[in-house]
Amino acid sequence: MSILEKFYQRAKGIEAKIGIGLGDSEVHNIKILKATISTLELRYNSFFFFGSRKSIDQIANNKLFSKNKEIIILVESNEPTSEILNYLKTNQISCVVRGNLSSAKFLLGLQSILNIHEINRLALLETYTGYQFFFGPVGIDECVDLDSKILFVNKAIKEIKTLNLEPKVSILSGGRIGDIGRNPMVDKSIEEAQKVVAHFRDKYSSLMIEHSEILIENAIAEKTNIIIAPNGISGNLIYRTLVHLGGGKAYGAIYMDIDHAIVDTSRVGDISEIRGALILAQSLSSH
Repeated sequence: MSILEKFYQRAKGIEAKIGIGLGDSEVHNIKILKATISTLELRYNSFFFFGSRKSIDQIANNKLFSKNKEIIILVESNEPTSEILNYLKTNQISCVVRGNLSSAKFLLGLQSILNIHEINRLALLETYTGYQFFFGPVGIDECVDLDSKILFVNKAIKEIKTLNLEPKVSILSGGRIGDIGRNPMVDKSIEEAQKVVAHFRDKYSSLMIEHSEILIENAIAEKTNIIIAPNGISGNLIYRTLVHLGGGKAYGAIYMDIDHAIVDTSRVGDISEIRGALILAQSLSSH
């Protein structure tokens, strides 16, 4: 059973009010509508679309909406990011998928409205051959030092255990062990990766965790279910290369270890990513 399927099974029976953000692009907003409708076939939930008048009109005037408007609520706002987070804060919705809202505004809103200042997102990815794994960091400002990376890995381990999966962790660095001495930045990343592995081996003697060096392909071949990039910049590049160039897929990124169920998506993600994020959000809304 794939990781997404495990979320799907856990989501069964959960009735959620799912909020999702619209943006400026009609193409991407209609993707959200189509993804929502494909999810509706399998679930008994209500969906709240948050957007400006323009984006709301794009949905309201679509024939697909008119057939499902009894369970899709349109919320018009000049500040849809603030609106969706305030709905979540006041329990008018049970979970949020960022959708097409601006990432920068969304992160600021998390701080100002929900008082969340530490962001750690764990993405669910799939290779072009269909192998699924958790991956992070994907935010350019995440895992900036050793302490924050250890904290991130610890949260990722807890997340995968909630699915009754045994964590198998690969820590990536900027080169092979034999490359030490060629580049100070690479040397630092290797040293940091080794320290992360040593920390968790001391803490959990039975945990499967390895320093996979720069060989991400080996981490996949060994059926690793958590892969940790050297930093947020390289992680974002790996994510984009896999999903947008390499034939892989993304199913959203979970905001870990916070008091709310929030799932991130790319604003240019395809329907499968949005649908996956909706499944993740529903699954997380009762946990």
